[in-house]
Formats: sequence, C-alpha cells, structure tokens
Amino acid sequence: MVHSVLYHNGDTREVLSDEWAALIKVQNYSAVIFDCDGTLVHSSTAHFKAFGAAVTNQGYVLDRDWYFDRTGLGRVQLLGAFAAEIAPDIDVERAIEESISAFWDVSHEAKAISPTADLARGLLGKLPISVGTNAELTVTQASLTATGQIDVFDIIVSVSDNLPPKPAPDIFLCAAKRMGVQPDQVLVFEDSSQGVKAAQVAGMDVIKILA
Repeated sequence: MVHSVLYHNGDTREVLSDEWAALIKVQNYSAVIFDCDGTLVHSSTAHFKAFGAAVTNQGYVLDRDWYFDRTGLGRVQLLGAFAAEIAPDIDVERAIEESISAFWDVSHEAKAISPTADLARGLLGKLPISVGTNAELTVTQASLTATGQIDVFDIIVSVSDNLPPKPAPDIFLCAAKRMGVQPDQVLVFEDSSQGVKAAQVAGMDVIKILA
C-alpha cells in the first residue's frame, strides 16, 4: 500500500492507496486528473539520464543531488535553473531539445507505479480521467507507452499545450474543461509540492502521494 495525504476543503488527512477508490465514490468526484512522472510512472532515473546527456553534450556534468532536489520542475525551468546556477553559457534551447530526444532512448527504464496505474485503469469507462503534466506531450507519451498505460488516457494536457507549468493551475483547469467538468468536482493525484499547489489554486481536491 502507498501512503498519501488528501487535501480537502482546507483540511488534510492521511489516506492509504486501498482507500482511494472508495473515497472517489464517497466524495462523488466527477473526474480524476493524474500527474504523470512520480505519480503514474517511476521515471526519475530516465529523466536524469536524459538531462545528463543533454548537458554533457555541451561540456557540463549534471549533479545527481542537484537534479533530484528539483524534480517536479518543468524542463524549461530546470534547465533555466541549471544555466543560472551552474552553466551561464549553456544553450538552453539546444539542451531542451536534446534532453527530449535522449528521453526516448531511455524511456524503457520507466516503470509503472502500480497503485495509481491500477486505479486509473479501474476508473476507465466509469469517470472521465486525464493526465496533467509539466512534461512535454511526446515525453509523456513515451513514459505511458513504455509502462503500458497509453491506452488508458485519451486526454493528456501538458506544457506542449502552451500552458504555464505547475504551480500555475492552468494545466489542471484545461484538463477539467476538456473533460467537461467543473474544477470543484475534480480529484487530482500528485507527488510534488508544485502539483499540489496547482490543484489547490485550481479549486480542486488533491491527493499527494508520499515517497
């Protein structure tokens, strides 16, 4: 079982993963949005390798601790921080493109997170479900394909939709609109503080998955 915290009406309480399905019924949510990386998919090592390859191409080394302290940031924000803090002359746009290409080469290393992946598949056809992520669409599709989840989600909203990344609420609000539901009828599953904040600003309940 996975431990998590439910943020609801300004209150928090711990929830175990085997309670999630019942909670969705009891609270009468109309739709569910899942973050991808760290929520549906264990992909941090694959992303680290992809980012590392991109900065290595320009003569830099990506420190593992530095990277993992910033998981949850979008690609632009993370590489922007790398440029600001470590590599002022790095070509950020080139690094972005090369990190996306490199991810496809290592996406086979991504693994499904069973409790959330199983929940999403169990909700298929019962409630509208979608993915809302700070990753690019192609990267998200690679992760979901590698973990056998691509067939579960018809709706994927990402920064590729020209939306600001979390903690801005836009990705979640767009997902709710595309599912045809009001924000206050949505439950979000997240693993990052940025994602939790985005859901709360959007007016949605959110479950934060604890490591």
